[in-house]
Amino acid sequence: MSEEYDVIVIGGGITGVGIARDLVMRGVSVALFERDDFASGTTGTCMGMLHGGARYIAYDPGITEESCLESGYIQRIAPHLKFRIPFMTVVTPRDRHGLSLMDSYFTEYDKYQSLKNGKLHTRLTLDEALKVEPGLSRDVLGAVVFDEWGVDVFRLNLLNALDASLKGALVENHTPVTEMIVKGDRVEGVRVAGERGSREIYAKFVVNATGPWVPQVTGMVGIDYPMRPSKGTHILLDRRITTMGVTVEAGDGRQVELLPHENTTMVGTTDEDYFGNPDEVRCNDQDVEYLLSAMERALPSIRQARILRGMAGVRPLLFDWGKPTEKITRDFEIMDHEKRDGLGGFITIAGGKMVIYRLMAEKLSDVVCGKLGISEPCRTQKEPLPGGENSPGVEEYEEVLSSHAAQRMVHRHGGRVKEIVGDIKKDPSKGSFICHCEPVMEAEVRYSVREEMARTLDDVRRRVRLGMGPCQGTVCTLKGAVVLGDEMKLSAPQVHLQAIRFLRERWKGKKVALRGDQAAQEELNQYYHLGIYNYHILEDTLCEEGKG
Repeated sequence: MSEEYDVIVIGGGITGVGIARDLVMRGVSVALFERDDFASGTTGTCMGMLHGGARYIAYDPGITEESCLESGYIQRIAPHLKFRIPFMTVVTPRDRHGLSLMDSYFTEYDKYQSLKNGKLHTRLTLDEALKVEPGLSRDVLGAVVFDEWGVDVFRLNLLNALDASLKGALVENHTPVTEMIVKGDRVEGVRVAGERGSREIYAKFVVNATGPWVPQVTGMVGIDYPMRPSKGTHILLDRRITTMGVTVEAGDGRQVELLPHENTTMVGTTDEDYFGNPDEVRCNDQDVEYLLSAMERALPSIRQARILRGMAGVRPLLFDWGKPTEKITRDFEIMDHEKRDGLGGFITIAGGKMVIYRLMAEKLSDVVCGKLGISEPCRTQKEPLPGGENSPGVEEYEEVLSSHAAQRMVHRHGGRVKEIVGDIKKDPSKGSFICHCEPVMEAEVRYSVREEMARTLDDVRRRVRLGMGPCQGTVCTLKGAVVLGDEMKLSAPQVHLQAIRFLRERWKGKKVALRGDQAAQEELNQYYHLGIYNYHILEDTLCEEGKG
């Protein structure tokens, strides 16, 4: 028996899940398929900032206004995920723009701040800036202070997928599209492969929302879709080294930012043409040095912090010739392939940026609904995401959880935290810590498997940040795999395979950071998993025993 829907969405990044949520809220039957996991691609490698794009004012002020407006909407529908980030843009003697010009620039940005609940900027002298951030270089001429908002981007992506599912959409991760079904001059569906085996899904329209993989998907039906992908790299440090975000000019004139991020610090980003496979993008030594050399102009002691890992992603920029990548628009394009290529039932969305994902989804849904004859308006800017309806106060749970654990859990889950705490009350052993760095409790891991479509340990990481703190999974990997295995009824070999695959995935970002104290930390990690558990010897055996 074939499955049939109005729309199939390919891609479970923030844009794809936003489209699925919007469409199903308008009464459209939707199926979404993600090859890996939600936010496992470009979305999961951004800084997670709901920023207004101050730098776009000079050449694309429309994007600045859209970004600020959309930031305000996201704050409204996911209030528990947001956090305010005070930012300091420092000015040094060698910068292209002096303090007065920077002050004027942010005066223009102030016009948009009310759209995103932001505060007006303030100009600081060096002495005033040092009182706020004593670690600043004495060579700094002064600074401009303003604010932006941040969000747990993994949770934001997940909650859009969950809400679409709860409202009736079929939403599947770890289900790659292996073939497009084309009959005559129309795409009529897709063939997918996942836990339910290979099967055909049919729809009136197929939407390609795969970010930098867009050309690969259009290529499945013989359509060339040029893009101008760029590589963005971040490094993560093992602690918070400032009280606020810091922005400084790099040697090439670009802005590099330092962001206090959860229990760590993130520094980014690079922006350069990328010509390789998006699956293989990696941070390298040159990226690390570019970011450190830029940031140490403002914070001379930054190299004393331990680099935990490097993280790289690919921006799905629209094709443009003759511009550096940072000057390419962050706007988006909706391509109806029936009009351009004579192939009906197939629509692509490309470009854009995380903070305007909801707007991108709204515009594409408008196009699809117009074709389906549906006039229902968009409501995604008004209706809260799961957990955002009634986000509780931390004090409600401090009898069961420590203050810090309660704060982090409420931030991640909002109103849905009641279900997790309820499990702990029934069985206090589930309140034990699996990951102390973050912290993450056993009940959270179990909840992510039962209610949040986590199927691998890396999925769990994206749900609750397991293994993302300073130890990078040294202690929590096997404990997390055991809990995951218990929930999914996995065999012992399959549990160990989950741990091995998680460690291999984390290694991709860690190997660029092997210097100083981080090299010593990795020696401990290697001893723990190779010396004690013999994973380097057991892997082949486990792969054979863990089949199925």
